[in-house]
Amino acid sequence: MMRITRQQDVETITLKIEGRLAGEWVDEMKRCWDEVKTAARQRVIRIDLTDVTFVDVAGRELLAQIFASGAIAGAANVMIKAVLEQLTSKAQVNQSGQSRQSGQSGMGKDLKQSTKRS
Repeated sequence: MMRITRQQDVETITLKIEGRLAGEWVDEMKRCWDEVKTAARQRVIRIDLTDVTFVDVAGRELLAQIFASGAIAGAANVMIKAVLEQLTSKAQVNQSGQSRQSGQSGMGKDLKQSTKRS
């Protein structure tokens, strides 16, 4: 089971994901992502993964696409931080052809800042 809560203000749209990003729920997340992307205009899109308990392969692929499209990660638990580091390093290799250290992207910095505030 998964729940997606959408919160927005003038500058940011946040999708708070809770539960398992797996199986049929990946399609639901993709549908929500597509809606938010269309409605975002100039707003930052933040994906809050704090309460995600599991991500399957299809969920990882979707998250990689989402973050490659410019969304930023919000707070995340330890397991999800590891997933994000893997996705970040893969995205950096895919986009630039060169690998950078994990956690050096804007997403990694934002994730570290948001977890410090938690």
